[in-house]
Amino acid sequence: MPLTINLTEERLRALDPGNMLGMTLELPQQIERGLALGREFARRHALRKLDEVDWMGLGGSAVAGDLLQAFGYEPPALPLRMRVLRSPRPTSAARLVCSYSGNTVEALRAFEEVPPDRIWFSISSGGKLAEIARKAGVAHLTLPSGYPPRAAVGFTLGAMLAIFERLYGVAFAELPDVLVRLADDAKRYRQLDAESNPALALAVKLVDRTPVIYALDGLTMPAVAFRFRAQLAENSKVWSHAFELPEMAHNEVESFAHLAQVLPPPLVIFLGSPSQDSRTPDPRPGLRSLLDGFGMRHVTLDPAQTWGAAPSRLESGLRTMLLLDAATVFLAVLKAVDPLQIPMITKLKKLSADT
Repeated sequence: MPLTINLTEERLRALDPGNMLGMTLELPQQIERGLALGREFARRHALRKLDEVDWMGLGGSAVAGDLLQAFGYEPPALPLRMRVLRSPRPTSAARLVCSYSGNTVEALRAFEEVPPDRIWFSISSGGKLAEIARKAGVAHLTLPSGYPPRAAVGFTLGAMLAIFERLYGVAFAELPDVLVRLADDAKRYRQLDAESNPALALAVKLVDRTPVIYALDGLTMPAVAFRFRAQLAENSKVWSHAFELPEMAHNEVESFAHLAQVLPPPLVIFLGSPSQDSRTPDPRPGLRSLLDGFGMRHVTLDPAQTWGAAPSRLESGLRTMLLLDAATVFLAVLKAVDPLQIPMITKLKKLSADT
């Protein structure tokens, strides 16, 4: 039986009192603000032009690094080898330490465990990281404060795009047009009618379902899928699973009979477009046939079909991410859980501090 949606602006405000939807849909404006901050930061600081850097961060502060790699800021487009490390470990490369709050324990440790000249620069909205960077004489990029880290990724993305442009002379010429299209998408995702709002429509499909995400292109979509899974957990309080094609077609597919027994029942989401230069057949038709045989529901989010033929990695990544981010907020609203609050994470941090 189809889920009946009776969502009004008043009801939305009651179920999303912290305005997580509004902050999420600020992505294009955040990127623009980040571009300005990054240009000013690069103008004021004589940053080294590195060949290799380790991006140290967690959560939303690490996702920006994942996305920059996925969008093409990796060799050969950018002569910088960048690794995203979510836990401090012995490395020889310079470090970029990113913590939106400025108080993430692992990020502070990553900064303090090496000499200051090993830190390329640091990024936060304030907190202890800004303080220790100032004391150590390390260049520090200050982001706007007041957002949950997962809803502030656009600031870091924009700033890093500007810094890379100034240092390495590379830029995506289509970015201004992409930001215009992102802003149009955001307006669409504010609508409270599932027929005209793809993010709300996806959220409706996810109610009482276990999301199973299969990312296709091996470049952009695995990073977007990782982001989607994290947003489902934090915003929607929903457990999900993610894996990549074609790898899962060589192992995980064998467990489809068990997947059909999962509760709540799964909704399989195929994320991404087949690579244009791929010489292997598209695995999705066969997988859909297998899923149909087990009576499992599935949907396909293909950027090439949704936004026109062959959108760039930057466009397909940003627009898909915004759609999925908004869907996770709407899913929280439909489940009547607060998308802003993270009580389990808060509890775990307290328990960890007490031990």
